[in-house]
Amino acid sequence: MTTNAEQTEEHGESLDQVKQRFAQWRASRKRGEHISNALWSAAMGLVGRHGLARTARELRIDCEGLKKRCARGTGPVCTGKAQPQFVELFAQPAPSAAPASACIVEMQNVQGAKMRVELGSIAGLDGLVSAFWGAR
Repeated sequence: MTTNAEQTEEHGESLDQVKQRFAQWRASRKRGEHISNALWSAAMGLVGRHGLARTARELRIDCEGLKKRCARGTGPVCTGKAQPQFVELFAQPAPSAAPASACIVEMQNVQGAKMRVELGSIAGLDGLVSAFWGAR
């Protein structure tokens, strides 16, 4: 059995945390103020774990509006998994490995996503590049 804290660590914010954020927003919002993109993104992140109807009901938001945002892909995809904005990887070279020339690769796809990779060698680069170009 996993606790709420473990679920939060593993999948981002819990349903209770996002409910609390919506409650705080409702308590302090000005008349006519729209739900922020950050709150919509948090709600969309819950859909994969709790379903569309339950998420909308628990957060007291329009189910159709949430459904349309998920379909449009406004913000993260509704899988419940966070989309990385920045990832930095470090690997120690093997003790017996001969020094290799540096390799820097910068890419940008048609959707505007950018990736910069600095490697000691080009070994394994083809898989990384293929994954980037295939990502949606």
